[in-house]
Amino acid sequence: MSARNVDPADEWPLPPPWMWGCGKCTELYRAMKQAPKLVDAALEELGPGVDCDPHDSIVSTQIRLARHIATRHVSELPEADEECERCVSDASGKLPAVLALEHRARHLFAPPGIVGML
Repeated sequence: MSARNVDPADEWPLPPPWMWGCGKCTELYRAMKQAPKLVDAALEELGPGVDCDPHDSIVSTQIRLARHIATRHVSELPEADEECERCVSDASGKLPAVLALEHRARHLFAPPGIVGML
């Protein structure tokens, strides 16, 4: 598959410049991007019968980055996206505020196709 055939919903966005100015954002972003490679390498080495990601690092690294942004960079968060079902449902105020902020943070660094999954 060439880059031209990639669905825009699956493309990882380039994080905003301010994230690169924060050492913790940079550290967490790199860990998040590295997690799938580490899991794939372990799976290739150990085979499908072994849980190669027992701590769900692919998901948990995204959560850690979103939590950091939601708690340390609130003023940098994008507004709720009216086209995003999760943003719209989070606006009801029924979820803890930090979870709604984490979701909005994911819009900064996760592909549109997976942003609503957490």
